[in-house]
Amino acid sequence: MNIDKVSFKRIGYMAIGVGVGLLGAVSPWAYVIIPLLCVGIVVYHLDIKKMVEILFWVVVVAMFLGAYLSIPGHENIYLFRLLLPVHVFLILVSQEFDTENLKKYQVYFILLLLYFVTSIISLCWAGSVTLGIRYCYFIFEICYLFFICFYHLNSEKQFTRLFRLITVFFSLNLCVGILEILLGWHLPLSGSNVYITNTSQFQPTGFLFNTNDYALLLAILYPVAANNLLAFKHRNLGLILYIVVTFMTIYVVVSTYSRIGMLAVGVSVMTIFFCHFKEKGVFLFLIQAPIFLLLTLLSSFGKSLMDIVHSSFTEKGTSTSAREHLYELLIQIIKDSHFIGIGAGNVPRKLNTLMVGYVDFSSEAYVTGHNFWLETIGNISFIGFIFCISIFIIYIIQLFYMKGSSKWHIPLLIWISFMGASIALSTILEKRFLWFMIAFGICFINYHCKKEIQNE
Repeated sequence: MNIDKVSFKRIGYMAIGVGVGLLGAVSPWAYVIIPLLCVGIVVYHLDIKKMVEILFWVVVVAMFLGAYLSIPGHENIYLFRLLLPVHVFLILVSQEFDTENLKKYQVYFILLLLYFVTSIISLCWAGSVTLGIRYCYFIFEICYLFFICFYHLNSEKQFTRLFRLITVFFSLNLCVGILEILLGWHLPLSGSNVYITNTSQFQPTGFLFNTNDYALLLAILYPVAANNLLAFKHRNLGLILYIVVTFMTIYVVVSTYSRIGMLAVGVSVMTIFFCHFKEKGVFLFLIQAPIFLLLTLLSSFGKSLMDIVHSSFTEKGTSTSAREHLYELLIQIIKDSHFIGIGAGNVPRKLNTLMVGYVDFSSEAYVTGHNFWLETIGNISFIGFIFCISIFIIYIIQLFYMKGSSKWHIPLLIWISFMGASIALSTILEKRFLWFMIAFGICFINYHCKKEIQNE
């Protein structure tokens, strides 16, 4: 007699469901079995390689949304952090490594490993091992982001998907920013709800906490989003969207009062404009620049934007002086440690001690250095800094070999925005989107260099 396997499976699932229901009547904790069973069924029916692929895109979305995809009341427990070990485990289980593709990135793997190992070694003389472990964990996350990009971004199809995803997220962030500026309304985890200043009520933060972080997020994503819009099949629609998004980006970034953000976006807007329109771009610029200048000077809207730009660059003397003082203290820490650092993650606490003038072991207060490079030397030594900076030097060197591609400016603008963020933001070690975009840039360069070699 033939047995209907499908019916047998259905009966089995129904029996399990009834069993869980009966156990749930005895103890509600039994219902925890349900999501575990769902995961088990999915794993059983889906190809692991396909799951790894899907999980990559979920991880990317979770990375961009950060604390908004976390356990309510426990915003530090991100979905990204929960998915990280699962994704790594599935990659190892799948046992399908494209070694030829990964070999292209072996220099980066070595530098990242040395950077991570140096940070761990520095724990031996760290004043606070707890702070050091936290610092090392973030470096591990950076290594993970680089690895998944190297592993997954290896085809035109993958890059096209990522371009579209970044464009959607960028546009969504822009819309949130516009609402914040116009209405003074902010998302629940926005820092503008916490810090009350003369301008904070209408300063946008998007899906982030800090307005400066938001400005640099838009700056580093804009090149990808703008180029994706200009590459639309319907050219007229793409051009209209590009113009709208560009003006919205300028407006939102100016509203953040972020000087480095304004400079980074300004460079990106001009570079993409001239790279796309070329000779026509020069002609269009010469005709339209006077018109935009007059509109800016004569309209109240334009004047308000110019006032923000002017105040951002001329009325932050106190902020500039404070940063200069921080840099002096960072250099002092580096010299006092004889360039071997004071241990991973310990610079912020040391800075606070130097600022207040005494040591308070019971206090968890800290001061960030607003300079990633000096902090790196102060934390994990000059050698650790060399390993880290080498990644960005090799990035630029490889970019020169991409000269035949019409999209060479995308990874360059990403690199410029990252460098701006490294001295503009309080810390960039925790800003996953910055490191992800650098890893994306490396993959983009390698892919297009490979295409050029194949075409030759």
